[in-house]
Amino acid sequence: MDKDSGARLRFSSFFMLTTLIALVCAFLWYFAPLGLGFREGPANPLTRRFAAIIFAVSWFGGIPALLIGQVLSAILMALGRTRYAYITPLLSIGSFLLCAAIVLHFYK
Repeated sequence: MDKDSGARLRFSSFFMLTTLIALVCAFLWYFAPLGLGFREGPANPLTRRFAAIIFAVSWFGGIPALLIGQVLSAILMALGRTRYAYITPLLSIGSFLLCAAIVLHFYK
């Protein structure tokens, strides 16, 4: 196995793993309003508003960012931008999980 095919195999494995993570996160967060509706929200109106804003950002921006990050990663790899192809899905998944963690922190 030459160096180029090894790099393709590593990226393919990385891409499949991050795609699986992104799809699971998007699917679970898509149904989050159903689960959050049964949870007790913050009593403070300012904190409740902040949690609602973060949830809206993660819902309307985070879910598409997860999926777009995967497509962008494949495009960057095809263009030969290997470093950015690896970083893009990690940033999109990381920022999405940060938003989700903040929202879940406020909803007990």
